[in-house]
Amino acid sequence: MEYIAIAFGAIFVNNVVLNQFYGLCPFLGVSTKKSSALSMGMAVTFVITLSTMISYLIYHNVLLKYTMTLNTEFGEITYNLSFLSTIVFILVIASFVQLVEMFIKKFSAPLYSALGVYLPLITTNCAVLGVAIDTTVNSERIGVEGFWQVTIYALGISLGYAVVIFIFSAIREEMMAYPIKKNWQGIPIALITAFIMAMVFYGFGGMV
Repeated sequence: MEYIAIAFGAIFVNNVVLNQFYGLCPFLGVSTKKSSALSMGMAVTFVITLSTMISYLIYHNVLLKYTMTLNTEFGEITYNLSFLSTIVFILVIASFVQLVEMFIKKFSAPLYSALGVYLPLITTNCAVLGVAIDTTVNSERIGVEGFWQVTIYALGISLGYAVVIFIFSAIREEMMAYPIKKNWQGIPIALITAFIMAMVFYGFGGMV
């Protein structure tokens, strides 16, 4: 039941896009078609889940475990390697993004072209790095502890991203069939739609 609550909260209550406002660039850029949005959602789910798991293990078993000693005029100062966490997390994320990019390019060239620049930009997607940091450095703030809780949380967050971007793309496809004033076309109407979705998801707040 505890894991279900963590997953539900990550998907609906603390949605990475509508609540935490991570990853808005690909959310708006790839959501014009359902097929592209679904593929991006699956890619982000894979990268967030696995990179968070690896980052958590590295952070707790390497960065916090091993220490360095620095001799200063005030004496010896001993500190761990946690200051390297951001660099290490980015390297882990970049490795998984490269793996996903190679897989999609080999087995689905049209999809690779459709995703375009947004696929390699998963590396710099603040949603991916944000989840890795939240589940390690800021784990107390989000209320998760231990490897399995972190894994469930990361999976829930990534599924929340996939669900929201797919629903958003379906709405945007439907809107194309209706006349919209020129000044409201594109990003303006998309942001208003995202705002309405955020208000809907806000209603899940009291359930967990």
